[in-house]
Amino acid sequence: MNVIKRNGTVEPFDLHKIAQAMLKAYRSVGLTFTDEECLKQAQEITKAYPKGEDVSIEMIQDDVELYLMKKKHYEAARSYIKYREKQKTDRDNPWGDNDDRQDLILKKYLINGEDKKDFIKRIAFGKSSLEKIFRRKEAIFGGRNLYAIGREGNITGSNCYVVQDPEDSLESIYKVDYQIARTYSYGGGQGMNLSKIRPKGAKVNNSSNTTPGVMVFAEKYSHTTLNTQQDSRRGALMLVLNIDHPDIIDFITTKLDLSKVNGANISIAITDDFMKAVENNETWVMKFETPYELIEKRMNARDLLKLVGYSAHTMGDPGVIFIDHMNNYHFLSEYPDVRFTATNPCGEQPLMPHGSCNLGSINLNAFVRNAFLENAVYDWERFDFVVQEMIVALDDLLTMLGDRHALPEQREHVKQYREVGLGVMGLADLALSMRLPYGSKEFLTFLDQLMRRMLNSAAKASALRAKELGTFPRFDYDKVSKSKFYQVGIDPDTDELIKQYGLRNSRLLSIAPTGSISNILGVSGGVEPFFQINYTRRIVSMFEEEKTITIWEKTPVALAKAMGVSPEQLPEWALITSQNIDFMDRAHVQATIQKYVDTAISSTFNLHNSASVEDVMDIYKTAWKLGFKGATVFRDRCAKIGILAGVNENTEDLNPATPPHVHLEEKWVNKKTNVVKEYVTHISVSSSGHTPEKIEKELCPLCGDVLVKKQGCIHCNNPECDYEKCAI
Repeated sequence: MNVIKRNGTVEPFDLHKIAQAMLKAYRSVGLTFTDEECLKQAQEITKAYPKGEDVSIEMIQDDVELYLMKKKHYEAARSYIKYREKQKTDRDNPWGDNDDRQDLILKKYLINGEDKKDFIKRIAFGKSSLEKIFRRKEAIFGGRNLYAIGREGNITGSNCYVVQDPEDSLESIYKVDYQIARTYSYGGGQGMNLSKIRPKGAKVNNSSNTTPGVMVFAEKYSHTTLNTQQDSRRGALMLVLNIDHPDIIDFITTKLDLSKVNGANISIAITDDFMKAVENNETWVMKFETPYELIEKRMNARDLLKLVGYSAHTMGDPGVIFIDHMNNYHFLSEYPDVRFTATNPCGEQPLMPHGSCNLGSINLNAFVRNAFLENAVYDWERFDFVVQEMIVALDDLLTMLGDRHALPEQREHVKQYREVGLGVMGLADLALSMRLPYGSKEFLTFLDQLMRRMLNSAAKASALRAKELGTFPRFDYDKVSKSKFYQVGIDPDTDELIKQYGLRNSRLLSIAPTGSISNILGVSGGVEPFFQINYTRRIVSMFEEEKTITIWEKTPVALAKAMGVSPEQLPEWALITSQNIDFMDRAHVQATIQKYVDTAISSTFNLHNSASVEDVMDIYKTAWKLGFKGATVFRDRCAKIGILAGVNENTEDLNPATPPHVHLEEKWVNKKTNVVKEYVTHISVSSSGHTPEKIEKELCPLCGDVLVKKQGCIHCNNPECDYEKCAI
């Protein structure tokens, strides 16, 4: 026997679904029937159905209503009828509570003439369970999938990719330029690591004699990104450079100049060894070897991290990725040939060359029952179901849109690894709905339970999918199960399923920023606290004088209503934002989530204007110690705000940092002649870039230490030596 759904699809008859619907109706009015009792009642209701014939969902629900009335459970019947009416309203007018701003964002994903109902039906691609999930705002796909599903043409469903890192040759550098342009034309973003390109001034075997270095090619890739259109928007690019590359200072400070590399996000790949050198106040070596020479630059590790902190404090760039943790904490960490060097443009997916991120997100707030009340509970059963349905749906999309990738290498990679990335949004809303202050100990305990459950539900779904359709081709249980991530996060019952059936997908969870989709569903983005609980907007009309109104986020308003107070009277715990949350509370939230996320988390530490460079450095140190895979900071009123803000807004930075002055020692060894040249480079940093002054290394005649330039004079770097010489 099958059930005919309202949209015409057919599903196997399931007696347990009827029993569960009745159980919910009983519980909603305080009646206490057991699962077994409801199952017996469902059997009684349906015993007269012909065994070999299909039955409509409407008929089943009508019979449930009649049964409840016959048994004189009038309140339960009324609750069941109200539920059916609400479901009908949601079907006929889904997302009817969205405001104009939400509808405006949604428009960029709609096909001409499509309304919300049509949109939801299209992106559910014929699956009634998915359609219901989307209508109830329990989850949704990432933006590229929303755009690509059901559209014709060369449109990828993957938000972004990582390209093969350019090798140290013009052929490879220009091949990568073509590959990213081609990917942009299909709608995907790109990430890459530039560390194989030799540094500025290194010898080359052509008419140039020496290379212009990494930054010239970074600028080239940036221009390609700016110049490749994607249906009224441009591409997105992440450029990464290793902390031990000799051009790292140029890279760190490049975004201080507003005219440079403005078509890309940039991140520094920081190693554990570097962070240990910072802790121990040691010298850090930046090294590169070519067929012609060995290039070494040395400077104090803390000075180098301070330079990163200054640039991030001033401009919001660069971000940092902790590359060792990124490589050591995921399902495939024990595969010797699987190594990450870069992430996608937002940082939530470290990827292998030509890997892609196929994204969707769960609305965590949608599963709170009795929201805002003392007896608020989480619907774990529904949460598990939605997580599993979304993993299956994302895997379906890998096949449905498998020929929509721009490059043959990308299409082949998807077949080999079948990567998906299911994330979350609405975490700040959840904190209010469950009355758990964001960042509190109680909140972290709940969050640990939630994320562990999400990982295991996703892994079980992938294992059962593997039973049905096979594992990803490179699955190896021995390697996967020996990974630290697997051993920390996977429960014994999940392990049994994976041991028996394998995994369909090599990657499962990924926390994206969810900017557009969280706005469409009306909840907070990703795992961030609310950026603001409320904000003011000036309204000016032709016939009235200017008015200022305050606009509040929806969930705080709903909490205030439940508490019987105005939003302005909400308690302090309900007003936590990214601007006022304690840094360690915020850090522990991300650390708790990262424990159960096999890829990474795109999340920004939004800092008050009063934050110092030292505060930024402390964030990096803490993030590394807590096991983050990356860290990005954005300080209010930093220089980038001036670019993003309107012309009438006051964006003056009230707390600019003092630019650091650093020096480094260089050694250039000619491998053909064995000639060694040594230099001291003094670097003056400003809010718009840096100026290096490279002078041949000179040693102090008194103590033998290096001579450095300070305030126009040459001084010995040894603080106990008084030697100096100045020009007259």
